[in-house]
Amino acid sequence: MSAGYSRRAFLRFAALGAGAALLAACQPKIVEVTKIVEREKIVEKPVEKVVEKVVKETVVVEAKAAAPTVKQVRILMASWAMDEVPFDAAARSWSEAHAGTKIIMESMGEGWDTKVMAQIASGKLDWNAAGIASSASSSLPTWVLSGMVQPMDDYIAVSKEMGAAELLSDMLPTLRKASTHDGKFWGLPYSYENISFNWRIDHFKAVGATEAPATWTDWLQVAQAIKKWGAEKKIFATSFIPDLDASLGAMIYSALDNPFGDDMLLRWDTPEAISALKTYKQMVTEGLTPPHGFDNWLDAYYAGRLSSVQAQSSRGVWGQLAFGTDKVMTSQIPVMTKGKGAGTAFWGNCTSLLTKAPYPQEAMDYLIYTMGPQNTGMQQATIKSGKTPVYQSAYDKIINGDPAYGTFKWMNAMREQVDRSMSRPFNNYFSIMGSVYAKYIVQFTEPGASISAEEVAASIVKDTKAEIAKQKK
Repeated sequence: MSAGYSRRAFLRFAALGAGAALLAACQPKIVEVTKIVEREKIVEKPVEKVVEKVVKETVVVEAKAAAPTVKQVRILMASWAMDEVPFDAAARSWSEAHAGTKIIMESMGEGWDTKVMAQIASGKLDWNAAGIASSASSSLPTWVLSGMVQPMDDYIAVSKEMGAAELLSDMLPTLRKASTHDGKFWGLPYSYENISFNWRIDHFKAVGATEAPATWTDWLQVAQAIKKWGAEKKIFATSFIPDLDASLGAMIYSALDNPFGDDMLLRWDTPEAISALKTYKQMVTEGLTPPHGFDNWLDAYYAGRLSSVQAQSSRGVWGQLAFGTDKVMTSQIPVMTKGKGAGTAFWGNCTSLLTKAPYPQEAMDYLIYTMGPQNTGMQQATIKSGKTPVYQSAYDKIINGDPAYGTFKWMNAMREQVDRSMSRPFNNYFSIMGSVYAKYIVQFTEPGASISAEEVAASIVKDTKAEIAKQKK
C-alpha cells in the first residue's frame, strides 16, 4: 500500500471516528437525579417538625453538541477573478490536504471594505484575506495606508507550502517592487496586466499593414487608411477605453522617460502630454474612433466593427476568443518617439492579508498553494484568461517552453514593456486624477468644443490638487 493511500485511509478513519464522537455528543444523556417531590408538615405536640419525603426520579437531559474544531478561513475575492481562474477548486483541494482547516471563498459584496474596517476596529474580524487589489495602481496603496492589510513577509518566510521558498525570488522584479512599501511585501499577485495595442490582423492586412504601428504617426496613418477601407461597414479604425491609465495615461507613459512630476501627478504641463492630448482629439475629430474616443467601444469590438483598441492586454485574448487567434494580435503600444518612454502603465492583480486576520498563516499558505510558481495549473489558467503571469518560471516552462502555448508568446513583449516601466507613486493620487480626467476628456472631445489641450491639462492638475488638499484636511 502506498504512503499516499495509507494517509487517505487514515484520514477517512479519523474522520469517521470524529463523526462518531460528534454524533455521540449530540445524543440525549440519561441522568439519575434526586428530586424533592413532596413536602409534608406533621404536628406533634409539644414539637412541630417537617418531614420531607424524597424519591429518586430518572430524567432525560439534552446534551449540547461539541463546538466545531474546524478552522474556517474565509477569503473575500472579486467575482471576476473567481470566474477567470479556479480559486474555488484550489480552496477545496487545499482544504482536503489540510485536515482541520477549511478555505471558504466569498465574492465581495457592496460595502465589503467598510465592514472589514469596522470589524478590524472592533477587534473581531470574520475574514482573513481580500482580493483583488491593484499594485502599481491606487487600490493596494489605499489598503495599505488605511491599515486594512498587513505585510506578508513573515508568513511567507515560515510557510511549509511548496513554492514558498521561491515565491519572491521567482517573481518579476517590477511586480515585486510594485507590491513593496517601506521594505515590506503587501500584495501577492496571481497575474498582471498592462496597456497594449490589440489589433485585427485581417483589417490591417486589408490596407497593407502587417505590423502594429510603432509610433503615434504610424497609428494615425494606418487608422486613416482603415477608415476609408471600412467606411461602408461603418468600421472604427481604433479606440481607447475611458480609463486614464489606458488612454492619455498610457500615451504620456509612452512619451516620457519619467511620466511623474515632483507633485506625484502625471506631467500634464510637458510638450509631450500636450501633444498626446492633441493626437487623441485629432483621432476623435476625424472619426477614426467612436465618439469621445471610447463610446460603446466593446460592442463595436465584438461586432467586428473595431479594428484596434489601446486597452488592457487581456482584451486581445477576448478578441481571439471571438474571432480566432489568426485574426487578433496583442502588441506593445505605439510611442511618441522610437526608443523613448517609460514602457506602459501596468498593475498586479493582488490578494492581501487583512489586519487582525484570525488565521493569517493558514490564509497565506492557501495563497501560496494557489498562486505560487509551483502551481502549473493555475499559471496555465491565468495565461489562458489573457492575464500575464508574474513568475519567470512561467515564461520559461509554459509560454516559451510548451508548444501548446505558442499563441501566447506575445506576452514576452508585454513583459519587456513592463520591465522598463515605472510604478505609480504609492498613494491614491492617480485615482483622483482619473476621476477628474473623466470629466474633462468628454468636454474636450465634444463636437465643436473650444477648450484647448493646454486648458484641459491645466484644469486636470488644478482640480486634482484641490481634491487632494480637501482629503488631507
